[in-house]
Amino acid sequence: MLRHSIAGSLVLLVLAGSVLAADKEVKGKIVKVDAKKNVITVMTEDGKKEYDVNKETKFIGPRGGISDKGIEDDRLEVGAEVTLKVAGNNRTLHEVHLPERRSKDKP
Repeated sequence: MLRHSIAGSLVLLVLAGSVLAADKEVKGKIVKVDAKKNVITVMTEDGKKEYDVNKETKFIGPRGGISDKGIEDDRLEVGAEVTLKVAGNNRTLHEVHLPERRSKDKP
């Protein structure tokens, strides 16, 4: 009986840890992109926030394609609306969902 309760407690701890470490989705407008420091600053509902970009961060276009340019993609411009998948540490980006490219004829 004791083994069952210990095993059950461990399962609950693992599940609780995975919930806390889960990615969260954040929507906002780009305020600044610093490719040298690998930081994207976004204005969210909660105010201005800075997020780190690393080698594992995926930049995904509106049709699901992956951008090879990463943080240097031309769609990451001031004012662009993006959706971000933020790691459990609330600082590192796992995914950046890019907007459609603006045509050069339209402002």
